[in-house]
Amino acid sequence: MYRRYRLGVAAASLIAAFTVGLSAIAVAEVDPRLAPLLEQMKAFIANPKPMFMRQKIDVVVNGQSQEEQLQEIWMRDLDHLRMERSDGTVVVLAPDDIKMYIGPARLLLHIPKETLEALGDKRGEALRVLDLTLPRDQLDLIEEGWESMQITGEDSIGDEACWVLTVDEAFLPRLRDLLAGIPEGFTLKTAQVALGRETGMSRAMFFEFAGPAQLEVGVTIEEIEEDTEIPADMLTFEPPEDALVLTWTPDKTPEQMLQERNQAIADRMR
Repeated sequence: MYRRYRLGVAAASLIAAFTVGLSAIAVAEVDPRLAPLLEQMKAFIANPKPMFMRQKIDVVVNGQSQEEQLQEIWMRDLDHLRMERSDGTVVVLAPDDIKMYIGPARLLLHIPKETLEALGDKRGEALRVLDLTLPRDQLDLIEEGWESMQITGEDSIGDEACWVLTVDEAFLPRLRDLLAGIPEGFTLKTAQVALGRETGMSRAMFFEFAGPAQLEVGVTIEEIEEDTEIPADMLTFEPPEDALVLTWTPDKTPEQMLQERNQAIADRMR
């Protein structure tokens, strides 16, 4: 009997946000076939457009299909994002307030402005302890790893022809550090992206991990809408009345908050 593993609540959604930027920039100066996409991606980073994505996440452990989730993401810009999962989980990111509602446990983790300010330059590192990765941190890694990918094949996702790109082995540890929500003890062995040849958008991702089990995570982006309207109330969240609310105060370390959150989830899932 294999052990059952679940992704952290924010993992796959921010994996997708990461590859929206990574795919074109990382390789465009290496492979001339991707050069036209570089300018598109530079323009997006300079002036991000509101975007909606619907994606399917598949998790396989030791060859056994384990978990399938549907996620929807609304990204207003690089600082404002909302993710909703089919299990009722919701994550809302803003520069001065973050809320992570774990649907199955009916538990809300609230990270208010004063805590985010107290984290200072270590904000991104601290948030990753709790399965959250900031889009701007993803862009920093893009700049660091711009030569780390190369075209290794072709595919078709939906009705869009795609290049398949593979991350160089030497860069996998850095990418693994950014992929919040993957259980401890797993090493990233393979990372691939299917990149639309015309749009430059990531349409599928595949991550293979080695550790206590063979873990595979596949993400297929089934729908992408650019310039979509994202009303202000989409970037707020009020939990149900029966939810337990945990507030991360400045006196607690990320590790203390993680332990408190995980214990609360375990208690409420009994």
